[in-house]
Amino acid sequence: MSRVLRVISQLFGSQSQHQPPKIDVKQLIAELDDSELLAAADGYFHGLDIDSEQCHKPFSNVADAIHITRNLSLLFQAADLFRGADVLDFGCATGWLSLALANLGCNVVGVDVAPSALRLAEALCEKRGVRSGGAVRFAVYDGLKLPLEDSSVDRIVCFDAFHHVKSQQATLSEFARVLRPGGRIAMLEPGPFHSQTAQSQAEMSKYNVIENDIVVADIAAAATKIGLAAPQMLVQLQEPMLLSLDQYLQWSVRVPKSEGEQLLARIHRQFTDTQCFFLLKPGQAGGVDSRRPDALSAVIELVSVNTTPDSLNAIALKFRILNTGQAIWISSQGAVGVVNLGCQLIGPDKTVKKVDFLRFSLGGTPILPGTSTELTISLLLPDDRTCGFQFDLVAEQIAWFSQLGRCEPTVCWAEDLYRIRDAAKTR
Repeated sequence: MSRVLRVISQLFGSQSQHQPPKIDVKQLIAELDDSELLAAADGYFHGLDIDSEQCHKPFSNVADAIHITRNLSLLFQAADLFRGADVLDFGCATGWLSLALANLGCNVVGVDVAPSALRLAEALCEKRGVRSGGAVRFAVYDGLKLPLEDSSVDRIVCFDAFHHVKSQQATLSEFARVLRPGGRIAMLEPGPFHSQTAQSQAEMSKYNVIENDIVVADIAAAATKIGLAAPQMLVQLQEPMLLSLDQYLQWSVRVPKSEGEQLLARIHRQFTDTQCFFLLKPGQAGGVDSRRPDALSAVIELVSVNTTPDSLNAIALKFRILNTGQAIWISSQGAVGVVNLGCQLIGPDKTVKKVDFLRFSLGGTPILPGTSTELTISLLLPDDRTCGFQFDLVAEQIAWFSQLGRCEPTVCWAEDLYRIRDAAKTR
């Protein structure tokens, strides 16, 4: 097509009698009542089964896999997840993301306005199963009040769902209500002109679904009214770059003319057509705990080695353990992240023969950063005098401290322990 024809097409194409008038999403929101929206959402999933593409996300097809997996990595970084976190998956649809979050070790509740979608989600989880350490359940959302208690979740993730809500302000207020102090809301949503795309227009026309624009300046204004911090943007370059809201809003939106400006506009669209951001709720919910591997660090000191009065085949080892990290060490046995003293059985060449050989509780009180505790354990002497015992701290279901490079293990060799035992016999 020549340049003249392109210009004519741009000037008069929108007036073609063959094209229906564009839907104004704001007008659609005003005209549709809640019952119509809920019925439309439920009807969208009605008749689907767990073999449908909706249930095979993020690998339902090649095009979606490229788009979704690229954006999921960005969303996960924005969410700052950790094992044992209580997570709300808002607009969970068929539950594929809820299941993935549970398999990452989170306790997930997926909510959606469509009961037919949640039936698929439950069937999907039953078929695939949830890995030990995580949990998932689903609940119907009436579009007004989330089916959760106040301050009951650590994280809220919203993957391509917030642009469907009728009232962004009211939804953010509900997010703030159920979020714990210090928690965060992570969203991956389309850009500020989403409603005008051909696909959005077709979706709104066919399904009566809301395909709203996501304007982060408006979200920032709504968030600050209810006590949330302004969004922080993750912009996808080679690696995500964190920008303040003011920096983000300085991107140019003028129409390009030269080839260079066209290239800049293309880059600009890649930055803004999909927007990833998170909002923080001020406050702290007890501080960072030992479910966060980046906050774990310790020093183990072997204070003394003695025989035990009741048995010559056992040795008493006394340790002083200092929390040099930023995390409060969880002490409740059975909880994700509880910190124990672990003992690994090693061979003469220091290779680990048995990782989970023994565990010793540090007591029933959480250990704060900068504080220490002392622990005396009784260890039976092994038959094999060439083996050794390697003592390391472990945050259960999270990591061994030494694997993180945050603790130097203490090694006791069986031969040395026998020597101490034999010396005690001669006294």
